Amino acid sequence: MKKIIALAAAAAICLALFTGCGSTSGTSGSSGSTGGSSAPGEWTPNRSITMLVPWSAGGGSDLAVRTLAPYLEKDLGVSITVVNSTGANGWIAWNELLKADPDGYTIAQMNIPTVYSGYLDPQQNRDENLDSFALVANEISDWGCLVVKAGDARFTDTKSFIEYGMSNELLAGDNGVGTNKHLLAESLMSQIDGLQLTEVHQSGWSDTYAALLGGHIDVGWGSIGETLQAYQDGEVDILCVFATERSSLLPDVPTFNEEMPEYNVTSPSDRGFALPAGVDQAVYDRWIQAMDNCINNPEFIARMAVLGQAVNYLGGDEYTAYAKEQEAQMATFSEILGWS
Repeated sequence: MKKIIALAAAAAICLALFTGCGSTSGTSGSSGSTGGSSAPGEWTPNRSITMLVPWSAGGGSDLAVRTLAPYLEKDLGVSITVVNSTGANGWIAWNELLKADPDGYTIAQMNIPTVYSGYLDPQQNRDENLDSFALVANEISDWGCLVVKAGDARFTDTKSFIEYGMSNELLAGDNGVGTNKHLLAESLMSQIDGLQLTEVHQSGWSDTYAALLGGHIDVGWGSIGETLQAYQDGEVDILCVFATERSSLLPDVPTFNEEMPEYNVTSPSDRGFALPAGVDQAVYDRWIQAMDNCINNPEFIARMAVLGQAVNYLGGDEYTAYAKEQEAQMATFSEILGWS
């Protein structure tokens, strides 16, 4: 079961243990040492690393990577170049990763459930699947939310959004075909008979945000981490979050299920990292160790909280098992998405 790491709890534990934060990853083979020293058989990188982000700069996924990168640089002892490789709902970056040598010097952000649509959809004609990747660690778990332009008199709450959408077509911006935001719209339409949503696929939240403010779409799907700053700046209103409970970052914003108890719609989003399959075990273990050390760093957790992103570390085998569970759930959307 996933456990969202609370800042106060993590800080208290780490202070109590002084240096114990990030000492275990849940995956065998990790030496548990920090960067700067090498145990026998341990991989020590000696040149710059490329970290691929499948989404546009400025969005929640991009910020999650760029905030973590300096901590990883310190732990691994080399520089990291973050590259935004956008397009094909993440698969421009993931194809680039899979074409790279499995030597540990190219790593990519992994977005669940978005990655699944790239190969579960037979129209994509891809041979790759989850086994094509060596899943390293999950960094962030976020929840989807319903966002409108601030002051839009049509939408004062979730119920008014649904009432309006029952008699009017709504242009709804998402992050692309098969992404969790796309599936959120499909889930709503499958449960609310007559809801008129026309999906407008974007390349990331920053594009959805611009389209929303420009009046090119009526509503947008974002994550809490992506939308929090715009909400705090008074540029957008967040009508609800698609979570199992209210977010501590948005305590005054209700959940969709709270507002509409006759339905059950949630939208989780996980951001982690993957290497190409076939990477050497020592390289894989060292990456897990670095992710464990850095993602569980109390200072990093605090910085992510400011950005509205909830750290949820899962490493190695645990992360891989979780990804396979989510893949099975994604397959249940096959009929809705026309994949079967």
